[in-house]
Amino acid sequence: MVFSQNFKEKLLLILVNRTVIFLFIMSLLTLFLHVIGTNQGFVDSTQLALLRFYSVLAIFLVTTSIFGIILNTMRYLSQKRLRYIFRAVSYFLLVIYGTITVLAVMFIFTLAAGTN
Repeated sequence: MVFSQNFKEKLLLILVNRTVIFLFIMSLLTLFLHVIGTNQGFVDSTQLALLRFYSVLAIFLVTTSIFGIILNTMRYLSQKRLRYIFRAVSYFLLVIYGTITVLAVMFIFTLAAGTN
């Protein structure tokens, strides 16, 4: 079975899109667990482990979103459909979200290390 180049490009876009959605939902769930754990009185080591996992997810989210920006920009240049620009902008917003949250988590780690 031979796949056309167009199918491979669409498959790559679908995989990147679903990976970004998965990473975004997982990062939100981890953040939710951290907030709930703060209210429930989780142990500090558990809270820091949740933050580490959250920062790893956010870094992967930023990396995958940058790849999505590149793919959708190239796709827009070849097909001139406006939906690819909207997707690239949404990926860009996710890059900003991920970058800000990683910086915030690193700031929390710095504060937590200063108390020991």
